[in-house]
Parts: sequence; C-alpha cells; structure tokens
Amino acid sequence: MEDNRMTHIEDAEVLDEIDDINYFGFETAIVNDDPFAKVNFNNLSPKMKRKAQRLAKKYEGIDGVSTKYIDPETLDGYSLYDIVNPPYDLDNLAGLYDSSAIHNASVAARVMNTVGLGFEFVETLKAKRKIEKASSDPDKLSKVRKLIQDEKERLEQIFEDTNKEETFLETMVKVWQDVLTIGNGYLEIGRNNSGEIGYIGHIPGTLMRVRRKRDGYVQIARSNKISAVFFRNFGDKETEDPINTDNNPNEIIHFKTYSPKNTYYGIPSSVSAAAAIVGDKFAKEYNIDYFENKAIPRYAIVLKGAKLSNKSKQELINYFRKEVKGRNHGTLVIPLPASIGADSDIRFEKLEAGIQDASFDKYRKSNRDEILVANRVPAPKVGVYDNANLAVSRDADKTFKMQVIGPDQSVIEKRLNRVIAEFSDLLIMKFKRIDLIDEDIQSRINDRYLRTEVISPNEVRSSLGLTERTDGDVPLPFPTKIKKEQSGPGAPVGNSNNISSQPRNARSDTPEGSSDPRASGDQAERGEVQDTTGGSK
Repeated sequence: MEDNRMTHIEDAEVLDEIDDINYFGFETAIVNDDPFAKVNFNNLSPKMKRKAQRLAKKYEGIDGVSTKYIDPETLDGYSLYDIVNPPYDLDNLAGLYDSSAIHNASVAARVMNTVGLGFEFVETLKAKRKIEKASSDPDKLSKVRKLIQDEKERLEQIFEDTNKEETFLETMVKVWQDVLTIGNGYLEIGRNNSGEIGYIGHIPGTLMRVRRKRDGYVQIARSNKISAVFFRNFGDKETEDPINTDNNPNEIIHFKTYSPKNTYYGIPSSVSAAAAIVGDKFAKEYNIDYFENKAIPRYAIVLKGAKLSNKSKQELINYFRKEVKGRNHGTLVIPLPASIGADSDIRFEKLEAGIQDASFDKYRKSNRDEILVANRVPAPKVGVYDNANLAVSRDADKTFKMQVIGPDQSVIEKRLNRVIAEFSDLLIMKFKRIDLIDEDIQSRINDRYLRTEVISPNEVRSSLGLTERTDGDVPLPFPTKIKKEQSGPGAPVGNSNNISSQPRNARSDTPEGSSDPRASGDQAERGEVQDTTGGSK
C-alpha cells in the first residue's frame, strides 16, 4: 500500500541537529546544573557530615550494619544547608541579559545612571550644626571645617583600600547589575579580628542562597576542600557558622527588588518582558538562518510509492545541507537514491514562503518597546530616537530621574550609610544625580541663592569640586542690605533688581539683572561684578 504521508526522520542525531535552538524561558527551560542540587559528601565539614547522615535515608541490615550510600533524592544542598530555592532559575535570568541587546542596554543605562556617575561624602545634620554653631568664631569654624575635610579624605582612602582588585564604584556597578538582571545583589563585608571593616566586595548573585531562618546566606564552593561558605547578615556579630568552624564569617548586605510573590528573593522587572526578550531572540535567529541558507526556504521531502532506507535518508539530508545551502541562484540537480525506485514519486514542498514583513520589523519594535517599559528606561537612553524631539526627551529624562533613578539611589544610600556610620558620624554617602541643568543655568541659580543668603560661597565651591576659602563660609548679604548701608540710615531702599533705568552696558547677566553684592556701589552701577566663586568676570 502506498504511503502518502510525509516521511519522518527517525534518526535521533539528525533530530538534534535540526532542533538546535535553546529556549531561554522559565516553564520549559532546560534544567541547568544547579550547584545546590547536588552535594559532594566527601567535601563536607564534620559538622555537615553529621547532619547529612541524619537527613539521608538509611538502609539497615543485621546488628546495626547499614549502607554508606547517600540517597541524592533526600540529600541536596537546599535541605542540608537549610536554604530557600529561588522562585526562578537565576542562570536563565542572567541569560536573558546576554541574549537581548535592548535588555542589556536598558540595564546598563539604569546601572550607570544610578551608581556609575560617582559618589561624594556630604555633611550630616550633626556636622551642619557644628558648622552653624562655630560660624561666629572664625578660628573655631576653621577647625570644624578642617575636621570634616580630614574625615572626607579618611573615608575616601578607606573605600579605596578595602578592595585591592577594583574600585568601590566597580563593585557597586556589579552589585546593581545583579539586582536589575536577577533581582538580587550581594555586597560582601569582611572584618578583622578587632571587628573593624577591612574588605568590601561583590559576590555574583547566581551563586548565593538565602537561609530559611533569615540568619544569613550560603554560597556553594566548588572546591576540593570545602563544600559551602556561610555569611552573616550585616551587623550580626553573634550568629555561629552552621556549616564550618569559621569564628569570623563575613557579612552580606542583600539588595533586592521587592516582589509580593517571594520575601526571600527579589524578582527583576525583566521577568514581565521575558516573552518579548525570547521572541526577539528567535526573530534574530530566524533572520540569521534565512541569510545563512541564502534565502532558500525550509522544505519537506514528500515521497509517494517508496520508502527510503535510513542510509538514503541521511544521504539526501546531507546533500541539501552541504551542496544546496549557501549557493545563490544555482541550478538545482538532486541525485535521487536508488532505493526510491523507478515507479516512485518525489517532490519538495516549501514549509514557508521566505522572510516575512521585513524581518519581523514591527514585531521586533513591539518587543523593544515592551522591554524598555519593563526596565522603565526612556528610549533615548539606549540610543533609540523614534519620533523623539528635545522637549519629549527632556520630559523623559526628568521622569527617569525622579521616578526611577532617584528612588533607587535612596535605597542604596540608606544601606551603605550603615557602613559609613561605623567610620564617621559627620559624613554620609551620596551618589551623584543625573544633571538636567546646563552650566549656564546652574550658575544663575547659584548666583540667586548667594544673593538671597540661602547658601555660602564655600557651598557653591564644594558643589563645583573646588577647595574651600577661609572667608567663604559667611553668606553674602542681600543686595538691598548693601544699598541701605551705603545710602545711610533713613535713606530709601529702592528696588535693587530694577534694571530698566541702568545703562545697557551696566546690566549684569544675573536672572534679575542685579549686580554682585560684594562689589562696591560704584562698581555695581558700572557692572564690574566679581565672580561668586572667587574669580573675575
């Protein structure tokens, strides 16, 4: 009886070659080699071996003789170390970051704008009160300023020395990248025997697990000498190491994105766009396959009245792969296997019409937009300027700064300032913000605040990264106050901001058109203004 059905390829090896795309999803993802799923009994510490023996299923015989076999189904790292399994495969989440250019760029934009712009040490409320209290005594004020400056230099040196391999900014970039890609970032704090902080570094988030009791964290160590490492919560100096005999375990500051689904681990926002990331990856791979095949569509070999041997099947498949693929506009000559027979019919059916809709252009743009929304990143931040203008970009930057970057920085600063508090109570750490104001506008703002005695010249110089002046702590007097002193008691004050009656060449460049208050009355009228930061205009 003739078999009109499509001939199926039964060779397992051939099937593997055809279906060579790995899916980066979650439900159907290929289970990776979880280091916490298997335990090497020989590498366990004596403390853990005793616990493993209690957990392992026992097969006993006569007179107490039992097997030494460790049942892998009852003994794994999660039960042995009393740790919680993450809600998603962390390696797959990390794989999403590597598989999508838009997702990669979005994460990089948030990381660099959050922690990559640098940081500074600013005065605490206590330090500001010290400065204010000493403001009436120049000598005392100078000593307070020197004390604060010495504290800044000491802290900068500490954060430079606590990690010989990388800067503190590099460490925080890694930590926050982990938070945005897998939902969890871990900052390691090491102390010396005196309890003082001596090391600050990063531990990859994919290697860490949270203890069920919330009393610390565990990292699987793929070593011949040790199976796992225990870490305390930051500030905890009492919890004993349940795994080894380390009397001084390092500590962990755990950064995570909150999710109501899990209180032990964070879940990144990219999970909501996982389908878009995977779909975009498939679209890219489709286009690559299309051009690698030189625009030849996929096909099916349909046989009528014959059956091919396994050898003939493989020969025909190899011919198409080696001889047809990669040839443009060539004449197709197909040598049919002898086993087909003279009365057999063979034809080739296209399974697809070729590339569709300009390489899925609309589909990929839709995926791109979904990924950007999930990461809460404006399109211009990743180099996408579709229908964007200056006003829209500025509004997007403002929203990005206020609703995304600012809150993230506040969370990080609060955690890190717990570390700073162990070194100083006069300073706290602040990450630098996105600057949405150009230099000219900022200078006008500083000038306005100086003239209204809101800030002092030293505060302006500090914001510009300049050294402080001995005479720069006293706010500049309000312009009307200067004019009143110059005119004498009882003289009308007038409006110092009125420039309509001044000669054109005597007007200043300040927003209100007033002169610098430190200039004399004659200088102010002539527009000879001294720069508020110490230089001449």
